[in-house]
Amino acid sequence: MARFPLIGIEENADSIHPVGPEEWWREAWYFEFFDPSVGIQFQVYQGVFPNRGVADLTCYVFEGGNVRYRFMKMDYTIPRDIGSERLCFGPLKLDLIEPFHRWRLRYDSSELQGDLLFEALHAPYSWAESRLWMERTRSGEQSRHFDQMGQYRGWICLDGEQIEISALGMRDHMWGWGARTQLRSYIILWSPFSPDLVTNAALFTFIDGRQQLYGYVHQGASRTVLQSARLDITWSERRWKSIEIVRALLTDIRGRSVELRGRPLGIIDTSHWWLHRHDHMLFSMAEYECRGLKGYGCLNWSFRTVDDRPDLLQFTI
Repeated sequence: MARFPLIGIEENADSIHPVGPEEWWREAWYFEFFDPSVGIQFQVYQGVFPNRGVADLTCYVFEGGNVRYRFMKMDYTIPRDIGSERLCFGPLKLDLIEPFHRWRLRYDSSELQGDLLFEALHAPYSWAESRLWMERTRSGEQSRHFDQMGQYRGWICLDGEQIEISALGMRDHMWGWGARTQLRSYIILWSPFSPDLVTNAALFTFIDGRQQLYGYVHQGASRTVLQSARLDITWSERRWKSIEIVRALLTDIRGRSVELRGRPLGIIDTSHWWLHRHDHMLFSMAEYECRGLKGYGCLNWSFRTVDDRPDLLQFTI
């Protein structure tokens, strides 16, 4: 398999990392997809805070928009010197088969079992590719993050019913200072329409008013980072925490623009469950429309207070 180019990412970045000195230093992994052929939405997260001796894991499966399985435990006890076991606790076992190319996920609980293979289709994208960083500690340590689009294949078994999976999806891997103490709100849109058309946009607003934009447009065989983004957000009248529709205009550094529209499918509300956060934090997969195409990808958002919910976001690097 050909090697992907790594921009702003170290060769060993897909492995586990030495623990930093910060109290809330974290290493975490997300894997998620929506398979329209069977109507299954699958999202799993696993993270460790070695300096606190705790770990967390969430897993949700939706079918036809309804929750079929939910699991959220934010206070696993782990050893402070945890090594490779950080990939295997609770019901989830992660296996790195080939860095930046293949991961295997196995899940084992009484209600849900699964065996899924993630195979990357694109090079990983780091926020460093956009020449930006999230936050720094007083000692200068930086939070690190990269994400990647790929194909999921395998099966899940819900209450004895086995469902075959074949879907485009995404994953990310992060490590470093996990407190995110300076964030006021953020929204992340990641929409793969096909291997030849993918958009990725993350817009963060900090408590001092600063904004940062991360992301890219992948068209054909090339990927270019974003130069500007405009997001118009409609909040649900029935669900005050939830986005109903988001409309986006994304422009890359070459001046190419993409317009898309997304609506969340199953929504996962993790607000105030996290031991290290104090915001309303929601995850979903979404159905996106662009140029007559439909795609299924991430739509995540966070805000501290109701007044921090954004209706219009626009930013140019």
